[in-house]
Amino acid sequence: MQPKRCLLFVPGARADRFSKACDAGADQVCIDLEDAVGLADKVTARAATFDFIAQYLTPKTQLGVRINCISSDLGVADLTDIANRKLTPAFVMLPKVESPADITLAQQILGAELGAKIPLIAQLESPRAVFEARAIAKAASNLQALMFGGFDYAVAARVTPGYNGWLWARGQVAAAAAEAEVGALDVPCLEINNYDLVADETAAVIALGFTGKAAIHPSQIAPIQNAYLPTRAQAAHAQKVLDAVAASPNAAIAVEGKLVDRPIELAARRVAELALLGLRD
Repeated sequence: MQPKRCLLFVPGARADRFSKACDAGADQVCIDLEDAVGLADKVTARAATFDFIAQYLTPKTQLGVRINCISSDLGVADLTDIANRKLTPAFVMLPKVESPADITLAQQILGAELGAKIPLIAQLESPRAVFEARAIAKAASNLQALMFGGFDYAVAARVTPGYNGWLWARGQVAAAAAEAEVGALDVPCLEINNYDLVADETAAVIALGFTGKAAIHPSQIAPIQNAYLPTRAQAAHAQKVLDAVAASPNAAIAVEGKLVDRPIELAARRVAELALLGLRD
């Protein structure tokens, strides 16, 4: 399965941007029906979004949708429409998830078949959600990822948005996702022209365990996705590890003077998987 390094948001009220977003090169595109759509435009944005998803038959990227909050009438209407149309987006992002019950409710509204079939992304945006991250991450077999909603979290948790203010919560979300073996998506960077800052922020959250990062502009895609690519040296070392494991599957082995255990093997497999997408200098 291809790694999901970057998720690009596109406003649900801007149907003219849907195709362009899908052609921009991100691993995933998420049409946003929540924050990016004003109340007066919710119904028309929903219709345009689901019409586009229904005809998206030759995907160049994984196309999904962020619905409105599951505890609201709008969120219920979004999921009900998906069920009635029998749509199968690549994922449905659930904002403001607070507990496993929100995941269960979404599955129930989607129905038995779609509720177990459509991958879900749970967005955690409050202290309660972060404390519940471990349970949420294990709430459903079709949960694809946890996403850290940093800006809403900052308001609720009374912290300053940024590395220091988000450090504890990011660590909790990434660890919970890793334990459940699902993805961990980071909050978007608001800078759309400072590519170095986007790349540096991505590198920082990679070090914390995030498997992907959201973007709010196509200019952020390349800095994010390239940050996940291994260097030639890293790819070569990973291949050495995997070759050594394959040659001696039941023996203790060392590569370049270092013991290779199961965590080292798994890390090497992820590097090799990412190397299939390209290498960075």
